[in-house]
Amino acid sequence: MNSREIEKMAQMEDEYWWHVGKKYLVGALIEKHFGGRYDLDILEVGCGTGALTSYLQKYGKVTAFDKSEDAVNYCTKKGIANVFVADISKFASEDYFEKYDLVLALDVLEHVQDDVGAMEKVLKMLKPGGVFFINVPAHKFLWSEHDEALEHKRRYHRLELTRKLIDAGFEIISNSYFVTFVSPLILFYRAWGNIFGKSAYPKTSYVILPKPLNNFLVWLLKLETKILLRYRFPFGVTLNVIAKKKPL
Repeated sequence: MNSREIEKMAQMEDEYWWHVGKKYLVGALIEKHFGGRYDLDILEVGCGTGALTSYLQKYGKVTAFDKSEDAVNYCTKKGIANVFVADISKFASEDYFEKYDLVLALDVLEHVQDDVGAMEKVLKMLKPGGVFFINVPAHKFLWSEHDEALEHKRRYHRLELTRKLIDAGFEIISNSYFVTFVSPLILFYRAWGNIFGKSAYPKTSYVILPKPLNNFLVWLLKLETKILLRYRFPFGVTLNVIAKKKPL
């Protein structure tokens, strides 16, 4: 991700509906899968500019890394400890093996050429019985200038992602699409942009919304989260998968 997009993320991730909704989803999933524990050893792969990293600290000790030095600098300026520059594609330190109860890679695997190799590395870093939270962009037909600006390698189908996780050695706990209720609008917006809105320099499709509308979309994602905890959505622009390292 280029510096311009990282700066945009830093400016928007505390209030923009997409990021706020994702944070709420993560908190709800931690409560569901860890029963209110607040002593977790957590690793965030691809921490970006640190809004989620800060939030995760309420659940335990957090270690985080990102391959972007600019992103890590934003984290450091926020006073976030235990964050460093690293690329999961090249990460090989045995110091981190079997160390974490929870690893998160949210909107990360789509940036990695060898995504199965990254999954295998996460498996090694989890403790037996540890849990892996994954969010990725869904559906190849939604590919747009937004993906190009964020330097994505792919978008995923649910079967593709779950099959790759199983091949890497994981057990699938749950899998569902997410960001479902507004997906028709996003689909239209992306299609319109692909036909009429192409620019010489790809840019993300962040749209600054009036605060009441932004808050309404946050509310929708919170509602989706409550449904997702019990059921599976058949469609959405994001794919959420929870995988587990088998206990010894």
